[in-house]
Amino acid sequence: MNYNKNSFQAVYNLYAKQTWLLDKKHELAELVKFSGEDMSLVVSLLERFVNIEDKALNFYLDQMSDFIINHSSYSEATAQIVAMSYDGQADSGQKTLDQIKIPLYKNGWKDVQTVNTIGGAVKQYKKGKTEIIVVDEFIGSGLTVLNRVKKLRSDINPHINITFCILAGIKDAVDLVAQQGINIFCPLQLEKGISGYYTGSELTDAIASMKNLEQKLAKKIKDKNLSDYSFGYGHAEALLTMEGCNGNTPNSVFPIFWWVKDKDNKDRDTLLTRYERGF
Repeated sequence: MNYNKNSFQAVYNLYAKQTWLLDKKHELAELVKFSGEDMSLVVSLLERFVNIEDKALNFYLDQMSDFIINHSSYSEATAQIVAMSYDGQADSGQKTLDQIKIPLYKNGWKDVQTVNTIGGAVKQYKKGKTEIIVVDEFIGSGLTVLNRVKKLRSDINPHINITFCILAGIKDAVDLVAQQGINIFCPLQLEKGISGYYTGSELTDAIASMKNLEQKLAKKIKDKNLSDYSFGYGHAEALLTMEGCNGNTPNSVFPIFWWVKDKDNKDRDTLLTRYERGF
């Protein structure tokens, strides 16, 4: 694509800061074209984007493992490590559960009980696994964590020992969970992409720009409503993808980067990929 005068320098400077975009030149060009007069906001967001690659992933998994073994106060004999997942469909919680098994093994927990779904924790609790560690890849709003706590307390008892160990997340969400008296460890914490960065009139302008961008997207794709993902699910405003380590893009990310249809229901060559059931 031939960039116009206004976008040329911004995009070329972006490549120096975010080298992973060099593998997505076509998709970036399409996004710039799609953004139009709101391109400056998109460039600003991309400058601050986090693309987790394999080395970083392994580092954060090691940090999670160290926390579980050395700082959670739980023991291997009485602990169970549970995916945040609600059902048996493969998702980020089950992926994180599988990924963390090796760091735990290397650090001494060679026979810890793992559980693929939140509901499965009840059975293991009755077998003496009374210390529950819930793992997942990302926390965007904190609402899913609060819902899982509510379910576990209802299904087991109100005073169970629960700790959440999440690889990455929005700082506001982590703080929300902690303020409820729930134990949580999250080694990579990010500010919200717009409201955590801009202030005053710049914040007002940035919000307006993002609303303009979202108006160019399809309002619905099959059974998925764009309104549920506006500014990222739960208004998380996340700037993170796991594509650098062959992972998914969280639904907490601004949909302008991954929503696959425009307002005319035409396919978009999106910068990021999100596997989303129902798309």
